[in-house]
Formats: sequence, structure tokens, C-alpha cells
Amino acid sequence: MSWGVVLTCGALDVSELQKKTQADILVQVDADFRMVEGERVLFAEDAFPVVELARSLLGWDREEDFSFNSMSYEEIGSVRITREEAGWVFGSVFEPGVVSRPVPWSEVEACVTSFVEKVRLGLVAVGLDPELAFASQG
Repeated sequence: MSWGVVLTCGALDVSELQKKTQADILVQVDADFRMVEGERVLFAEDAFPVVELARSLLGWDREEDFSFNSMSYEEIGSVRITREEAGWVFGSVFEPGVVSRPVPWSEVEACVTSFVEKVRLGLVAVGLDPELAFASQG
């Protein structure tokens, strides 16, 4: 069993999706989401906008801390990845004081890449185009 940080999600729920535009896919396609370190749950949320999170992680300027700014939440930072002196830590504004141990950048990169790929495969499984969902604006 891996003791690093893992971002994971269940099967994508497309039951609310009425149009196949990027905005609709980002907001209306969701899944149960968990951020875990080993057996410790750092943050979990049912019906979380995982496609929007994956897209945001793809567009993340890795020179800066990551704080998920979702169209589905008033709060910024439901998922956070921040740099500290000892490494990068994962956490959520919804679970103050609950953070991962500091990890090296290579672990962050592996975690993010794995999560984005899981969401990409989930989109394909429900007949949606990941390239449309993940396309940059502008």
C-alpha cells in the first residue's frame, strides 16, 4: 500500500449533464472525491467537481501554491497544495489543521498526474471528450 498522498474519485456522475459544453461538463459532472495519505483521510466530499479540479491542476503554475477555485464553491481552497520549508503539503480549507506530511515535488507531480489521468479515463468511459473538458480558455 502506498503511504503517499493520493487524490481519487469514484465513477463520474453525468446525470445532471444537459449539454456537452465545457462549462457544463466542468460544473455538472462530478464524483465522490477523497484526498488521503496512507489510511488518513485529509478531505472527502461527495458529488465533488472532479473534472473542474483536474482541469485546474493541469493549468496550475507550479511555481505558485495551488488553491482550487471552483465555480461550485464560494470558498477557495477546497483542495490546496502549498509549499513549506520541508516540502509540499496537501490540505483543504474545509479541514483546517489537517494536512499531509511534507512531500517532495516528485510526489506531488505523480499524485496530480495520476488523478488527472483517472478523470480523463472516467470522461472517456461516459462518452465525453477529455480534450474539450480540459481545454484552456482563451
